[in-house]
Amino acid sequence: MSNPEFRRNLWLSFSTHRLAAMPALLGLTFLAAALADPQDNVAGRLYTAAIMLFIFIVWLWGARNANAAIVDELRDKTWDQQRMSALDPWTMTWGKLFGSTSFNWYGGAMCLVVVATAGFAAGKPDVLANVISLCAVGVMLHAALIALNLHTSQFESRVIQRGGMGWLVIILVFMFMPAFSFGDQKPVHWWGMEIGHALFWLDTALLFAACAAFAAWRVVCNALQVRTRPWAWPAFACLLSVYLAGFAHENASLWLIGLFVSVAMTYAALFTEPNTLLRWRKLSLLRERDDLRGWLEHLPVWPTTLALSFAFALMVMLTSSGTQDEFSPVNMLHPQYAFTVALMLLRDACILLFFSFAPNAKRAVGATMLYLLVLNMLLPFLAEVAGLSAVRFFFLPFETTYESWSSVPVMAVHVAIALWLVRWRLRNDEQP
Repeated sequence: MSNPEFRRNLWLSFSTHRLAAMPALLGLTFLAAALADPQDNVAGRLYTAAIMLFIFIVWLWGARNANAAIVDELRDKTWDQQRMSALDPWTMTWGKLFGSTSFNWYGGAMCLVVVATAGFAAGKPDVLANVISLCAVGVMLHAALIALNLHTSQFESRVIQRGGMGWLVIILVFMFMPAFSFGDQKPVHWWGMEIGHALFWLDTALLFAACAAFAAWRVVCNALQVRTRPWAWPAFACLLSVYLAGFAHENASLWLIGLFVSVAMTYAALFTEPNTLLRWRKLSLLRERDDLRGWLEHLPVWPTTLALSFAFALMVMLTSSGTQDEFSPVNMLHPQYAFTVALMLLRDACILLFFSFAPNAKRAVGATMLYLLVLNMLLPFLAEVAGLSAVRFFFLPFETTYESWSSVPVMAVHVAIALWLVRWRLRNDEQP
């Protein structure tokens, strides 16, 4: 118990009243659940009630406390004092991760005892796997919120002022609720293997809990000025691609799913990372000095998945048979369009840099989104209404009436214009 951050959070979370109130309220709730069962299935009723209470106390309430652990400090202007402390990143990370949610785990531990006892008494299958999965999902939610709030705080302060990224918990909770469905739990088919329902969700929860905890540690490292190289973001993109491809149709390509994942992750990082002119000037100076280590340490993470998207696009084209397979939710993209998608991503990144390098770049993200909406939706729609199919194809080169390969040079023209605009902005900035 030598972690001062953990001890501080314990003092803030516990009091004599709270220590006594949690077991008392849980005991009354379990008693009510047992007495309310009309079919004399007390163990099964307690098992279900304990799982629901754990989800509320640890997943939802605990996520709210983990969210507040960062948001409140940023709002109260005390985070800078934390950064100046002598704590190393990992000590700070697990101190906040488990200290801010310690009261929730106190109540959750009591629920887990009831889950295990009632589950074995009722003859429920995979009780131990469900207990571990419940804990792993809780850790994943808490760590993800700490990482996301710290990451967004360096760029968009309004997110913190509005309560941080707590809304994301609702999405993640609904994603993991099927793991604890109480109906017929069918095996999961993944990469041609048939895996037990509970075992698969246990492995999934442990995997993403480890990824979330690692992400929280990496973001705390950056906040404490401990430089890291941007290999973890593309590594997670590859891991997520392999995971999602396991559910895909047998004709779907791992490389195509990897392309979608890397594009989505690039956009997510692109619009949440600082892209200031000062940062890119520093990268230019480090490159001129041949300081590869320093260049990598200061490089944003979005260029890594941008490069990965081009690699996936190349693999899609190399491994495709040249014919369009039967339509499926995964295989919506003609193989020849893969490189066009990667080029479109590069174009959009250049547009954001163009606005970010402006003298008044406070609304760079908003301006970029507006122009992308006009470029990708409004102008193609107006061209289609006017019957100008060639003009529509120039703005959005994804039409079956034209050769799929012709979309690449069209998007290459977009990229060339966007790169020229960025260079023009830089050249104007250099002038006295």
